[in-house]
Amino acid sequence: PMALRLADKSGCAVYGCDIVPAAMDAFASMGGIPEPDSAALLENSDVVFLSLPGNALVQETLTDAVRRCRRGTVVVDTSSSLPAVIQSCAAARGVELIDCPVSGGAEAAAEGRLSAMCGGSETALARVSPLLACFAARVTHMGSLGSGYAAKLINNLIVGGEITLIAEALGLARKAGLDMARLLEALSGGAASSPVLSLKGGRMISGDYTPSSRVLIHLKDQRNAQELARALGAAIPACDLSTALLGQLADMGRGGEDVAAVIDLFA
Repeated sequence: PMALRLADKSGCAVYGCDIVPAAMDAFASMGGIPEPDSAALLENSDVVFLSLPGNALVQETLTDAVRRCRRGTVVVDTSSSLPAVIQSCAAARGVELIDCPVSGGAEAAAEGRLSAMCGGSETALARVSPLLACFAARVTHMGSLGSGYAAKLINNLIVGGEITLIAEALGLARKAGLDMARLLEALSGGAASSPVLSLKGGRMISGDYTPSSRVLIHLKDQRNAQELARALGAAIPACDLSTALLGQLADMGRGGEDVAAVIDLFA
């Protein structure tokens, strides 16, 4: 959705590379220009956006970008990763790196309502701010390179803990014989109301686990938060518990389902 927003709103020629053919077709239908050669994309672009699923791939691609991109190119990584990953790829040859993870989910991305948390130089961020505005309603400069990643891990620690707590609570509500639809209506008007409850509560009740945010992606972010906490000597017991629950679901072969499926652990 972020790529589609860029193609539709930026006024720039937007090239895209993805290993999923259907994603490339959707991108082309919105005015994007498919580029199957990722090396050519890096070598010929003024600004490069990345959105990747794992630390190793992020590091590999950032390293390749620093090597291939022209002087003056800004590389914006919207993935969720560890600060050390992008810090180890410190830009050379006049290539600027920005870590810019986002929060809000696929629906917010499609509507341009994401929150972006950015690390890197203010000058580079200013250059790409008009492009970020295509898909993000809030852009916050967190500080030096890697601080955007750290902020996103904090964000996802909260979200992951809330998801598992909501699942626990709704599991108890079922056993108590409550009308689940009425319960959600009641909760939405009180202090327990939240975007996470709104997004995932209905899915938990209906059993709709069509993925919009997969278990494995959340689990990766939770484990990254654990790794950051260990490096800093911080205690995060609630995160440890929610990570263990998501890991249990993944071990059951359900890592590709939406994270709302965690309620099944409380059936």
